[in-house]
Amino acid sequence: MLRSRPALLGVAATCLVAPLFVATSSSAHKGDDGLDYEVDDLTTVATGLASPRGLDVARNGDVYVALAGRGAADPGAPDAACIEHPEFGTICLGDTGGIGRLDVAGHRVKGFEMVAEHLPSLAGPTGFEAIGPSDVSFDERGRLFATIGLGADPAILEDGGPLFGLPGSELLASVVTVDRRGDVSQVADIGEFEATDPDGRGPDTNPHSLVASRHGHVVADAGGNTLLSVKDGMVDDLVIFPDEDEVQNPFAPPGVMVAPQPVPNAVVKGPDGALYVGQLTGFPFVPGTATVWRIVPGQAPEVYADGFTNIIDLAFTDDGDLLVLQISRAGLLTSFGTGDFTGALHVVDKDDTSVRQELLVDGNGDPLTKDGMSVLFAPGGITVDDDTVYVSTQTVSGTDGSILRFELDD
Repeated sequence: MLRSRPALLGVAATCLVAPLFVATSSSAHKGDDGLDYEVDDLTTVATGLASPRGLDVARNGDVYVALAGRGAADPGAPDAACIEHPEFGTICLGDTGGIGRLDVAGHRVKGFEMVAEHLPSLAGPTGFEAIGPSDVSFDERGRLFATIGLGADPAILEDGGPLFGLPGSELLASVVTVDRRGDVSQVADIGEFEATDPDGRGPDTNPHSLVASRHGHVVADAGGNTLLSVKDGMVDDLVIFPDEDEVQNPFAPPGVMVAPQPVPNAVVKGPDGALYVGQLTGFPFVPGTATVWRIVPGQAPEVYADGFTNIIDLAFTDDGDLLVLQISRAGLLTSFGTGDFTGALHVVDKDDTSVRQELLVDGNGDPLTKDGMSVLFAPGGITVDDDTVYVSTQTVSGTDGSILRFELDD
């Protein structure tokens, strides 16, 4: 998926509460008067998840996570809903997506359970690179909302399209709400809005992140390259992001250039009330070109911090510093070629955004590992509860995703 984020990415989970490390992390980017955060009690609190993505904390401290699933549970079955996609090959629609909950009591995780199941999930026959539920968010009244992605032209969902009328397809490319019984209802049809092609690049939608606003929600559509307002079921664009500067196409002769699309795929509300948007950047996923934008509706977007690589999510610490989560440390083109999806987590100083610290690295600045694998392998989402940080990892896996938790001390 070159235009939107990569197609990263049923759902039974086994809860595991076991220390990975009790360690502090160093920084490769700390100034003389810079940040000095330490990571303590790094722990895996859930494993066996199907493509875990965005997270949010409920009022009672429980942590909810969107699970993109693994596509069809049995793509080889005669009745499996599989189609040939011109960009992704064979993709199968199943009901393995869902939303899960970590039961948290104080500083103790008591277990993990599903709160919504049988949500749509698109993936190849292996179940990897799934698209489905991508983020969760609580509004001021404590109601739970989620985005469900698509990563394609919404025409495939319309009458005559290959996914039209299939069970669950009506919830793809939408914002939904989840009630206390786990029943899911559509709030807004993002695909229908993107069919009008607001950015002029051709219809393509992948609602990937959302945050509650004063009267509704703000949604980052990674496929549409837009930041959207959702109010009372109505969708409107707040920002249409421009392409990045042209770069050499790595798969073409010298001089053949390509303009990477911005791919905004993370949106959070800052302590100042402004919106902060992180971008993945599209093909060829050039390292160091991802930006965090600060956006006040009605005003032009401002660059808050830049120089990142393939941002996948954002969160603010209790002190107001910004956490920037990268799905790839070296860049996705390298990750696709090598299979190494080592991610990265940076803190940006609220007083001087040029001052940064990389977390979850050792004293030499190298990524922490366990059993030969990066602790941050293909991370997908991050959320903060006071000084406690939760990160979803292994989001390329339909069976082995996990959630990490650690204490962030300064």
